[in-house]
Amino acid sequence: MIPFFDLSRQHAAMGKALTDPVGKVLVSGCCVLGPEVQSLEADIAKVCGASYAFGVSNGTDALAVALTACGIGRHDEVVTTPFTFLATASAIARIGAKPVFADVDPITLNIDPAAAESVCTRRTRALLPVHLFGLPCDLESFVGIARSRGIRLLEDTAQAFGAVHSGKPLGSWGDAGCFSFYPTKVLGAAGDAGAIATSDLEIASHVQRLRVHGTGADGLHCDLGGNFRIDAIQAAVLRAKMPLFQGWLQARERHARAYQEALAGTDFALPADSPGRVWSQFCIRHPRRDDVRQFLLAKGIATAVYYPVSLHLQPCFSGLGYRSGDFPNAELASREILALPLFPELHDDERDATIQALREFDRGSR
Repeated sequence: MIPFFDLSRQHAAMGKALTDPVGKVLVSGCCVLGPEVQSLEADIAKVCGASYAFGVSNGTDALAVALTACGIGRHDEVVTTPFTFLATASAIARIGAKPVFADVDPITLNIDPAAAESVCTRRTRALLPVHLFGLPCDLESFVGIARSRGIRLLEDTAQAFGAVHSGKPLGSWGDAGCFSFYPTKVLGAAGDAGAIATSDLEIASHVQRLRVHGTGADGLHCDLGGNFRIDAIQAAVLRAKMPLFQGWLQARERHARAYQEALAGTDFALPADSPGRVWSQFCIRHPRRDDVRQFLLAKGIATAVYYPVSLHLQPCFSGLGYRSGDFPNAELASREILALPLFPELHDDERDATIQALREFDRGSR
């Protein structure tokens, strides 16, 4: 079976370079925050071009904490995309704010800035675009909207750590950038982990308090925070991987380029590209997506669907009042999209077998 993703290959290749730092943390007894986390935060801030970075428990908590630190709360509205993982919108709802959706661009599948601005109201307090599959959003437009309206701009950069737009790292364009280091991400921990990057001292101080139950330097709890800390073992894993990270991005890009070149001229719609993107996923589109997926599975090739149901049609958001047809671009993408195997340790012959199978399906469907 050709796996969709296999983290065990990466960990096996690293060997003691991975296990020794973890063992060092265990021996030290400093398993929560501490020097390992501080060193990781310095590394993250450097990659993101931010003044501050804070490790947190996961990418979902990163979003909720960053929104709260930016002053977003009950009865506020946050504009975001319906075509992403649930966490983006659930983090908004979790802090008492209202997710307001705007349709995506039909080519990039990132949220359309014009559509986002069209749904802004007097209650809108923030924009939360997602750099989907590692492809940067139209950040110049979002920065302009945020400035003209005097609202916050936060970036959901869960799938795009290390990506750059117009020479500037993602996560540094707005008030804060939120990252996930879930094991399947371009830089993955050995469990849950996330981070928040910002260059705003006030936001940074607030994040630092919120992740530890709202505790200030004087020991007083002035905010209702939570236990959103990253643990030192995950920090050690991520730090061990940092020196290899750029090479892994290059390997992902090499596979993505091979897919693009080999599938050009077929009936598969290929993903949009831009300088500085990272290839978190390689997603094709086809009107008979489910047939394509079954065809590949029969040949022993695993795939995944990102995302089968747009957020505005998820039962948990039924109270928002959206209906089928409200965001046609997102809904069509949900019916057509299919993610192919793509990870640094994917073997060339596995990738080529995937390409051969797709071309075979394409020939047979014409």
